[in-house]
Amino acid sequence: MADVVIELKGLTKIYGIQPAVDHLDLEIKRGEVFGLLGPNGAGKTTTILMILGLVEPTEGEVKVLGINSTREPLKVKKWVGYLPEDVGFYEDMTGLENLKLTAALNGMEEKEAVKAAEELLEKVGLGKLKTKKWEHIPEA
Repeated sequence: MADVVIELKGLTKIYGIQPAVDHLDLEIKRGEVFGLLGPNGAGKTTTILMILGLVEPTEGEVKVLGINSTREPLKVKKWVGYLPEDVGFYEDMTGLENLKLTAALNGMEEKEAVKAAEELLEKVGLGKLKTKKWEHIPEA
């Protein structure tokens, strides 16, 4: 594994004429803890989405573990996890149904998806909530 895990060079994203991120240079090394702080509209989320390869930069380069996330986003996704503030679960579905849907959208067979979802819910201590609709599960 590389010493530099995230490297941004001249990272820029412009929406229309408005720069959201303006020539950001950043290097995060293995073992470092790093946070992006700033007011609404400062470009924090846009920067994270570019690191993940979910938004293409207007210019500049993003590397995660030496992998260019713009050119090879699937390779980056194997190494990076991202949980947005609004997770986007369907409130009228149970926790198990939401996880099964996500698994199906990623090409997993239903039987395998159910098994994996149940194991995951148990692993994180939410097994007893698998039959509750998401709207009835309090935020933690």
